[in-house]
Amino acid sequence: MENRTCLILFLLFFPVIGVAQSNSYDLNIYPDLWYNSVDGVRIGGFVLGEMEGEFKSGPHRLDAGVWLGTNFPDQPVSYYVSFTEPLNRDALPGNELNVQFESSIRTGYSQHGVSLNKRWQPGFNELVFREISVSLNQEKVIDNAYQLIPFEEINWKTLLGLGITTNGFTPMGELKANLSLKQNVGSRNFSIGEGELTHLSNLGKGFELNLRLYGALTNSGTPSEYKNSLANRSQISRLENGLMRAKGTIPDSFFENGVVQLAGGFNMRGYNNTVGYYQGYYSYPGYPEDHKVSYAGNIDKGASLNAEFVFPNYINSLLNRSIIGNFVHLNSYLFYDVGTFNAFVYQADMVLNVDKMFADAGLGFEFSVNIPDWLGKDRGFAIRYDMPFWVSDPNGLMPLGPADSDLSQFEFRGILGIGAVISL
Repeated sequence: MENRTCLILFLLFFPVIGVAQSNSYDLNIYPDLWYNSVDGVRIGGFVLGEMEGEFKSGPHRLDAGVWLGTNFPDQPVSYYVSFTEPLNRDALPGNELNVQFESSIRTGYSQHGVSLNKRWQPGFNELVFREISVSLNQEKVIDNAYQLIPFEEINWKTLLGLGITTNGFTPMGELKANLSLKQNVGSRNFSIGEGELTHLSNLGKGFELNLRLYGALTNSGTPSEYKNSLANRSQISRLENGLMRAKGTIPDSFFENGVVQLAGGFNMRGYNNTVGYYQGYYSYPGYPEDHKVSYAGNIDKGASLNAEFVFPNYINSLLNRSIIGNFVHLNSYLFYDVGTFNAFVYQADMVLNVDKMFADAGLGFEFSVNIPDWLGKDRGFAIRYDMPFWVSDPNGLMPLGPADSDLSQFEFRGILGIGAVISL
């Protein structure tokens, strides 16, 4: 704890040293207001700091926030601090090597870490680059009241991570690849591996064919919050999304009934509101045992292919006739998801090893606003409405089938999606 306290103090006061050395350090303070069912209305603010005129590329970059929960829970004050320092300040734009320190305690989770990040950009096209990141993080759940499904309460996890990202072009379109590896080097051994390959093809006249291949592998000791469900990203990744970070920001029943999906992971969107079962590690007052597979992470390993065929629509054509069309889009698409998975599920007092293939198909619409940053990275949001009219197995991961139910492969299913699994 003493080391984390020293890190926090260093992050908070290092920019002040920058001010003393040069009177050109800018601190911009913004108010912030949010809500979840544990904190109630959460009030606070955040501050962005950088050297004047550097536009997020200079030394001493700061991103920090502090909030107070007006319900005054057990830990009413939460914070987040990120501090980035370039190590090769004379490098050409887009070729930075930096060290980044991060520390946060919010929504019942404590995370502290450091990463070394390098980016290579051969020219001035921000969409052609390679990035590599090596990180070391300590993290622990300190209050499970914020989570729809409790995280596993184990000692501090010390995660050594490696991330690799590439972006470029083929004769058919844009190609993106991501690889993430994490290894817990603490007392409990577990490993997490994820890989993603996305190809965007412009077929002309408003038609596109976009493909995404995703795979994940975890070992037997991996806590369930690091695993994906069929439809959603892992529970731990929800901490990266303000809408999903804690209970109550979006009504809990929306998740329990499979109405809302967090895009990512295997993204078998047709299985966001099919029947599934999740066995918790602990027993909490009022903690339900039956859950939708939509947000219960229990896939040990698997791979999926997501395909979207984009076709023109009248509203998007109108947007494209103005300057707004550079940033705002309403896309319409047909989708098909297919994957093979292995998971252990609990049913009828038995533990079953399910190893099978699933598929779904339907129609969707995506409204997105995106103003890329100076490195061409997406900076905005996407809201989707997907209608998976067909699923290959409506029982999902419940191989024996639910009792007293008559599920159909073909029926209307509507899903409100947060984020885009394929960024268009």
